[in-house]
Amino acid sequence: MQIYQIHIPELHTGVKFKVVSTKEVEDFVQKHKRKSDENFKKEVLRYFIFNLKTDVASSLNMMSRAAAERAVEAMYAGCVMLNPGLDSDHWINMAYAGAPLNPIYDQDDDPFDEVRDFIKKTKQNIDKKNKEVVKSRKMTKHKFLGLANHLKSKVIGQDEAIEEVVSALTRAQADMHDENRPLGVFLFAGSSGVGKTHLASELHRYMFGGSSQMVRIDCGEFQHKHENQKLTGSPPGYVGHDEGGQLSNQVKNNPYTVVLLDEVEKAHQDIWNTFLRVFDEGVLTDSKGDLVSFRNTIIILTTNLGNDKIVNDMISTGAGFTQSVEFQRRTTTTPARATVKKKTEEAISKYFRPELLNRIDKTVIFNHLSREDCIRIAQIEMSVTADKLSRKGISLEYTDNVIDGLINLGIDTIRGARGISQVRRDSIETSLANMIVKSVVPKGTIFHIDYLDNEFSFNMTKPVKKKKVEEEG
Repeated sequence: MQIYQIHIPELHTGVKFKVVSTKEVEDFVQKHKRKSDENFKKEVLRYFIFNLKTDVASSLNMMSRAAAERAVEAMYAGCVMLNPGLDSDHWINMAYAGAPLNPIYDQDDDPFDEVRDFIKKTKQNIDKKNKEVVKSRKMTKHKFLGLANHLKSKVIGQDEAIEEVVSALTRAQADMHDENRPLGVFLFAGSSGVGKTHLASELHRYMFGGSSQMVRIDCGEFQHKHENQKLTGSPPGYVGHDEGGQLSNQVKNNPYTVVLLDEVEKAHQDIWNTFLRVFDEGVLTDSKGDLVSFRNTIIILTTNLGNDKIVNDMISTGAGFTQSVEFQRRTTTTPARATVKKKTEEAISKYFRPELLNRIDKTVIFNHLSREDCIRIAQIEMSVTADKLSRKGISLEYTDNVIDGLINLGIDTIRGARGISQVRRDSIETSLANMIVKSVVPKGTIFHIDYLDNEFSFNMTKPVKKKKVEEEG
């Protein structure tokens, strides 16, 4: 066993990693491979980080949750780089992303020579094989089994939707899906601000790594029939032909990705003629005549269809000429799941043609957020602010009333949970920024936030300088 010290910027300190034999790595993986992804990572850190309990744990306890998560990911990546057999998929993702393989360490011997040689050989093999898809980034079983728990920790209040997505992707993981189709085609339906786009983003980050961008197409940019050509490129002889299409170019350059078609109800109906072949055969011919493969992508469509009827039922009373609208949008009422499902399915069946719906693997209807869900989201939003301040050496303390204030001012039946982010930025971060700009805020300062009488209040406690006491005699 060897020990290498690597500087982890997130911790502002050096972490001592164990480098063990291949046999010892294999024994470790066999012992813990059935555990969930999060538990497997914990075991890796406990075993392969020499000074975890002495130095690292105390540093993590001083950090915000978001900063600590980044540090844990960095340490896990270090364990995998030095012991590649731990998680081959994670290691290959780092290699292709061009992850830095030359951190600071104590010994003269370079522990990454073997890693660099393998990367070089792998890239040479890929160049030799002139294939559309050379190697699919298929997950190890223990990592895929941790997908559901990971998504549930990131996307609040949508456990049913997550289970449906993971269940459909299980066929692809077990090689039981149709190889001539995308890995999955999903329609995410539900109210605005409940996590549809966020789930797509987290799914991409977990399945394909954070090194590549998710392909996102805003369907609001394709409201007219002629704009559909922007997806595959202008025909020969027209301006922009050499540039290619917005969709085809991105997938051609990055065949392993989530393709998000956001707010599909805003697009012209003819756009779906382009996607019929994509959903059915997993390929698309661009304006240059090149065949673009979507067979290693996950395609997600999002829509708010049916939400207008649900909202009207929640904020209005009466019917017909006697109907009166209550403009108190910040209602805490959560509509029944059966009502949401019925109205959403009716709206979807009226908008989409049957031949398109038949090519979608799963229609996933998202829940409206409960107050408990909103509390968790508000806590996450406050951790974002705390993380920003922690980078400046400033701490943040707030009362439970602040969480209530974020919910009261930020939640309504129209915007969903997006309003919480807006209140956090406008009412909290703007005030904190003014305090930082207008006064001297040294490192070690603690900001205190409270919420009383429908207003946020702010105070700060500056660190007390220790006076030097000269000892006489």
